[in-house]
Amino acid sequence: MNPVAKYFLGRLALLAAIAVPLSFVINLLLALAIGLVGSMLLSMVLLKGMRTEMIDHIDARVKQRREEKKQLRAELREDG
Repeated sequence: MNPVAKYFLGRLALLAAIAVPLSFVINLLLALAIGLVGSMLLSMVLLKGMRTEMIDHIDARVKQRREEKKQLRAELREDG
């Protein structure tokens, strides 16, 4: 599975784990707001490995795109 999708689903699961129980006690919008802040804070600790994996994946893809662009520009210079 794509590391970006895994991290997104992890953050979504944290949000749900915090907001759903709170929604039975307090207003739904307030529970979602608390869940959003709580998931942001908890993800820094609990999802550190996933975040590192996601950053590495994105970085590798950016490097690959730069290399492809550089190669295409070199080919265009040769044709021109």
